[in-house]
Amino acid sequence: MRKIWESDKWYDVLRYWVDFTTRSSFSHLEISGRENIPADGSIMYAPNHCAALMDPLMILLIRHESVAFAARFDIFRNPKIASVLRWLRILPLARERDGLKEVAGNYESFGQIVECMDHRVPFCIFSEGTHRAQRGMLPVKKGIFRISKMALDANGKKVYIVPVGIDYEHFFREGGRAAIRIGKSIDLGEYFAAKAGCSENEIYRSLCTDLREELLSLIGRIPERRHDRLALRSLVSLLSLPLFVACIVPAAPIWLPEVLIVSRLKDKAWTHTVSFALRLLLPVFVPFYLLFNRLLNLYRDLLEDLRG
Repeated sequence: MRKIWESDKWYDVLRYWVDFTTRSSFSHLEISGRENIPADGSIMYAPNHCAALMDPLMILLIRHESVAFAARFDIFRNPKIASVLRWLRILPLARERDGLKEVAGNYESFGQIVECMDHRVPFCIFSEGTHRAQRGMLPVKKGIFRISKMALDANGKKVYIVPVGIDYEHFFREGGRAAIRIGKSIDLGEYFAAKAGCSENEIYRSLCTDLREELLSLIGRIPERRHDRLALRSLVSLLSLPLFVACIVPAAPIWLPEVLIVSRLKDKAWTHTVSFALRLLLPVFVPFYLLFNRLLNLYRDLLEDLRG
């Protein structure tokens, strides 16, 4: 079985289409703070989590390099799905609700994470442990620091926790603006050394507080959409209507299933992910869908502003 950190030709090739599909999900995407990623050690990305599968796809945009992830254990129960997830460099981590036997199996994943970081392949664990499609953050879980400390002790190399703030203008519809902001990294070895007189639990609590504060400073910063130029936008909307109508049919294989699937979702945080998956699988219809979606958002925003 291929190691989680080993390269794969098809994975590397398909990443270009995956990254393009992710970028095209937004009218504007800002990526800042890459200079904050250290070059002299192992990297543990620690993002906020608010849009299901779209969030790890955003992490892949930071740099065109391999990144491995952790995901909840229950989605690995089907062996075929588990095989695909492993090929995608995703490892299972069980929670207490999954049962003691499954939690005990975490140690195998811990060993693979440590090995992955030893080979300088960044790992990513979402700091809140779950997702919710809202502004702000849930409390940070200390598991990300415990696993990183394992890598620090086992490999004897520097380990950095790198905060990543992911911001979306819209949670429940495609398009809009998005931002990925990389914050100041935490040198885990130096952090423990600076708090040598504290207990391990106190250090972990302090790390959780510091990481949460840094992440909160990185999110919620997409400026409000401009509401001016109503006359010009109205004219553009009117003139673009024939183009919009022409795109409806060729874009339908993507937008129609998207509407049907999202309407049945209990967890609307998967909205972006559904659209991403359909565009990824149906590339021939993507140009029509992108134009259709941009114009649809233009009309939505204009109507909202006129009502306001």
